[in-house]
Amino acid sequence: MSKESETQQSSVSNIQSTTHAPEENIGDVESPVELTNFEKLNMETAKLKWKELELFFAKGNLLRVAKEADLVKVGALIADNNHQEIEVLIANKQIEFATPAWVKKNCSADTLFWTLVVAPYVLCQPA
Repeated sequence: MSKESETQQSSVSNIQSTTHAPEENIGDVESPVELTNFEKLNMETAKLKWKELELFFAKGNLLRVAKEADLVKVGALIADNNHQEIEVLIANKQIEFATPAWVKKNCSADTLFWTLVVAPYVLCQPA
């Protein structure tokens, strides 16, 4: 085992053996709290400028989310494969693939968007 592997193994062992002080009263629960897709995705949003999104548009992976829609909720619906809800959003034009016409009308290099990655897509919404 290499020195680096030994160090990493030791660090993992130290983390696993860490205990809480008795006064913390954490009960018998030893498994971590499981987050919903919505909760996970809510922590993964970011503001990006259009110039940082152009590549995803060029690849055909950029989805535009209407300003009045909840970006994280839309992302969670996609992540959860909720076909019925997604079809309603598409029918109501709440989500669409970004088109050249939309880009020309709404984007300049410094235009800010809220973004969220739900592989293989990047969702964007005007900031």
